[in-house]
Amino acid sequence: MAPNSSDKILIVEDEPDIALALKLALEASGYDSSWACDGEKALAMLQEKQHYNLMLLDIRMPGIDGVEVLKRLKSSGRDMAVIMMSGHGSEDLAVECMKIGADDYISKPFVLDDMLQRVERAISHRLAMLDKKRLEQEKEDFFLMLSHDMKNPMAAVIGSIDIMREGRLGVVNEEQVEYLQSAIDSCNEVVTMIDNLLDIRRFEAGKMHLSIRPFDPAEICRKVVGQLSRAAERDGVRLSSNISEKTPDVTVDRKALTRILGNLIGNSLKFTPEEGEITVSCRTYNRAETAVIQIPEYVSVPEGFLNSECFVAISVSDTGEGIPSDELRCIFDRFTQSSSSSGRERGGAGLGLAFCKLAVDSFNGVIWAESTAGQGSTFTVLLPCSTVTKDN
Repeated sequence: MAPNSSDKILIVEDEPDIALALKLALEASGYDSSWACDGEKALAMLQEKQHYNLMLLDIRMPGIDGVEVLKRLKSSGRDMAVIMMSGHGSEDLAVECMKIGADDYISKPFVLDDMLQRVERAISHRLAMLDKKRLEQEKEDFFLMLSHDMKNPMAAVIGSIDIMREGRLGVVNEEQVEYLQSAIDSCNEVVTMIDNLLDIRRFEAGKMHLSIRPFDPAEICRKVVGQLSRAAERDGVRLSSNISEKTPDVTVDRKALTRILGNLIGNSLKFTPEEGEITVSCRTYNRAETAVIQIPEYVSVPEGFLNSECFVAISVSDTGEGIPSDELRCIFDRFTQSSSSSGRERGGAGLGLAFCKLAVDSFNGVIWAESTAGQGSTFTVLLPCSTVTKDN
């Protein structure tokens, strides 16, 4: 890449002869350069709002040394490539600077051609990082667009259709009610897809806000089963539950756990044929009983997870087509769907299970799938019992 005449380089070097040699070589190669004779002068020049693409920074200088200048530069948030210049015996310091955020280092005495190649490479890398940040910002803008420009109008569409379905605009017969309900269900699937996509992005960016505290998992299971029982009935599928009466609390975000169960049951509905069955179970295991829980080898178990005194296992089992054994390991990856199919399978984006995995991980739990071809699948969420009371 040829140097850009707008590329400005700040030389921070306390030895005038070395600084002059660097300045002449850089300007002969087409760069615009400035010189600071020590760390204090360099920081003052940066405070003048001068824009520099790269800093050539000597490590050992009187007063404020190069390591301290680098630390202050990084803490200020200024976007600038940095190449450290180290003398003999300063290699360890140079490595430390790389850990702090320097892009490269060169040892004195250095060959000017090598220095110029490193400068070009560092500036190219900086431009690539700026492009990456720009793309990340565009991605953020896209997700905001999904949230506001697509999700909100969809809610208005659902509300309008629901008004017609309830007969407020005129009498509708049973067949019309069925079609309108199907339209509402389809719209809700789109909203759920958007929610999953947005929340997966928030999890990955570390911006997912959760209210994690003790909740009764059995109560949440009963509520979700009740909410989805009509949808299952319309699909000709029997949705039943096997939930223990007394279940210890688990430390979770209530809304997220509700979404997990909704996603798992919704996934089973897609792949379970008419007259099939889906069963939601919730039971407790103490530490001595954990031997009966067969966690697959591919599942990443948090450190110390199995040392908990008790666990709550929530499972969703169906009588669908099942999942091929070689796909169980990746079934929770984004945009992954089982290759198995059935006559009444509905499409999806492969985001629901990915959300489930990220949410369960945030609860310090584990999730996995078991399946036998032609006999259905079972998805299990295993959570440690809460060690605090709701009052805390």
